[in-house]
Amino acid sequence: MASENERLKAYRRTIAIIAVIATLILAFMIIRPFILPIIFAIVLAYIFYPAYKYLQKFVPRPLPRENMASLLTVLLVMLIIVIPLIVISVVLTNEIRSGYSYLQEVIGLPTLTGPRAPAYPGIPTVGIPFIDQLGIDLSQFREPILNFAGQILRWLQSVIVRIPNLVFSIFIVIFSLYFFLKNAKDIMRFMRNFFPLPKGRYRQIFERFDDLSRGMINGQIVVGAIQGFLAWIGYVILGVPNPVLWGVLTAIISIIPLLGAALVWFPIAVYLFVVGYYIEGGLWWKGVALLIYGGLIISTIDNVLKPKIVGDRAKVHPLIIFFGILGGIQLFGIPGIILGPLVLTLLDVVMGIFREVV
Repeated sequence: MASENERLKAYRRTIAIIAVIATLILAFMIIRPFILPIIFAIVLAYIFYPAYKYLQKFVPRPLPRENMASLLTVLLVMLIIVIPLIVISVVLTNEIRSGYSYLQEVIGLPTLTGPRAPAYPGIPTVGIPFIDQLGIDLSQFREPILNFAGQILRWLQSVIVRIPNLVFSIFIVIFSLYFFLKNAKDIMRFMRNFFPLPKGRYRQIFERFDDLSRGMINGQIVVGAIQGFLAWIGYVILGVPNPVLWGVLTAIISIIPLLGAALVWFPIAVYLFVVGYYIEGGLWWKGVALLIYGGLIISTIDNVLKPKIVGDRAKVHPLIIFFGILGGIQLFGIPGIILGPLVLTLLDVVMGIFREVV
């Protein structure tokens, strides 16, 4: 039989385990509303930590280097990421709203159903010759198009309603990012004490995760953003309606493997060619120009930049990126484009630890 001292130790151990589990549950319930901004701040701190270390060199000695470098890095993140995203979101919101209004007017009214339909003031009628010559009756497509546009508008309205929460989330990300950068060494020390691993394993883990995340972020996100920006330039020059909307869509589609930016710019090029040929009289060259620009510049940039900025060690399997993006969007929303694939790449690192430790 166990002695009274052993029973007391077992009792204390049990109580300690119960207390830890209960505290973890309560702590998770407290931070659950902020879990996504905190995760995003961790990702940004990881990405911009080299910039933080570099900026420390330029802080004069009398000033607190960690504090000033963290503040400068946060300002850099706001300049590179936060402010452009806010501007793009505002413009994108206006373009989606105007596009929905246009579809309501053009598809919802009988202006485009035939040459004898009465003209309505303020509603574009340039599409009538084009539709008549092709023999297309838009009335049969009116309901699905309006339903699709209505879903987009409802999503947009839900985003607008959540703007106050979005602003608060951005504040949480910026606030957390500052302290994650400043206290990175303390956080690493806590992780080493809480999850003790053999000497040198943490360095190997971070090197592997750095390779995988670099392959995801640089190889997909950065290259996709560049493709979207180049596509936006082409759309603006050629007069494509709602260029920001199509530029953002090009960037998102180009990030997803097996799809590519051509899924967006090619139909737009066909649209410009057909409209320019049938309606605008001689402006069919815009479609040809976008076809050449898209084939030689937008889509080719993926094959030129990705091998240079990613390298062989950082390649990530396309299926990981594909399911990571789709599943990440389902779980996290728009930030899931980055977080989803990173979680799956982290799985590779965790499985490597499991094979060696267990």
